[in-house]
Amino acid sequence: MGRYKILCTVPSTIIPRSPFLEHSVNKIASFDFWEREYQIPQDILLQKLRDCDALLTDSALPIGKDIIDSVKSSLKIIADVGVGYDNIDIEEATKNHIPVCNNPHILQDNVAELNFALMLTIAKNIYRADKHVRSGQWTKDQTSHNQIDHVDSLLGSDLKDSNLLIVGLGETGVEVGRRAIGFGMNISYYSRTRKQDLEKKMGFKWIPTLEEGIQNADFISINVPLTDKTHRMFGPAEFNLMKSNAILVNTARGEIVDTDSLYEALATNKIAGAGLDAISPEPIPIDHPLLTLDNFVATPHFGGHSVTSRRKLGEAILSTLEGYLAQGKLTNCVNMQVTAI
Repeated sequence: MGRYKILCTVPSTIIPRSPFLEHSVNKIASFDFWEREYQIPQDILLQKLRDCDALLTDSALPIGKDIIDSVKSSLKIIADVGVGYDNIDIEEATKNHIPVCNNPHILQDNVAELNFALMLTIAKNIYRADKHVRSGQWTKDQTSHNQIDHVDSLLGSDLKDSNLLIVGLGETGVEVGRRAIGFGMNISYYSRTRKQDLEKKMGFKWIPTLEEGIQNADFISINVPLTDKTHRMFGPAEFNLMKSNAILVNTARGEIVDTDSLYEALATNKIAGAGLDAISPEPIPIDHPLLTLDNFVATPHFGGHSVTSRRKLGEAILSTLEGYLAQGKLTNCVNMQVTAI
């Protein structure tokens, strides 16, 4: 048995156990797996953590100040199997010298692919067209779906030669842009830092203000993290600036978009449509008015994941844990510099 103990609160239905069985971290550590519920009760979590050196968790489990303060004498590291870590009290972890590591560099391709799936679903009226076919309205005598400006028209908009604004040019934003090149789109980006190397390499255009960017965009792809500055980054003022044919896609965090304002913009046709993989609240209530709109498509916050990516996530986060426990090496640490343990 290894000299370290790791509590894993992520069930095998989320991260397969095969990477755990095969990984070399087993030489230095043993695992305590929680499988009975998706979210472990706090009293049991605290009891287990007092006997563990590391916590391997995901965004579904809040790790607040009270938890960290209670286990600070035993817990050496918190590892989040996903990219987001807003479920963890970073300030409290840092104060108690507990590194928090996440798992970037893996999901960006899947998220970028879903970006375009949502763009195409709205732009090409795929959702409405599918309902049209399934309801039996597609007949030889019925051609209204092919008529310009008809109430039943399913004629959509083009991606080629359209203007795409990428909000946030991190790894996912770059991959969205890479795919947009293939679609022949005109690509601009708004980011807190200008990236002139990517402008030269990929032909992106930097937009200094969000307001300028959204006024000219036909498609807007949101790829920023949730922070105080990005909370409700898209609200009434922003929707009022958008073009009437604009399509908004959010695969980041739901709180970046003000849901009530989005509904008003879609219901009154201020914008053409929206596709969201992340929404506030999550899950969206079945009676939410957004779900009555044909120009809105929602997916259940699954954009970064596939069977293959889940295994890769497991392998990567185990390597992060092994590096720190065995060598004091911090990989993808969001709150501390490299230190020996």
